[in-house]
Amino acid sequence: MTNPNSKQGNVVALGAAIEDLSSIVTFASASGIPVDEVVEWVENGTLPSVRFADFLMVNLGQLRADLLNGKKEFKEGDYDHD
Repeated sequence: MTNPNSKQGNVVALGAAIEDLSSIVTFASASGIPVDEVVEWVENGTLPSVRFADFLMVNLGQLRADLLNGKKEFKEGDYDHD
């Protein structure tokens, strides 16, 4: 039986990728930061984000990877949107 969370070629099962995303409200609540501030950080590129359907979500996978790689400062424009 195939593991639904395993990578197959360049395709990653949605369940594996979705856990790396957080709604802005959930991220704000979990971190104790006001929602308005998190919205501003996502919109100005201070926090990594992705658009999922019609929602902007905090990209926890990217944030985690950057922190583990030693990123200590997050500035406006670090994660500019194309």
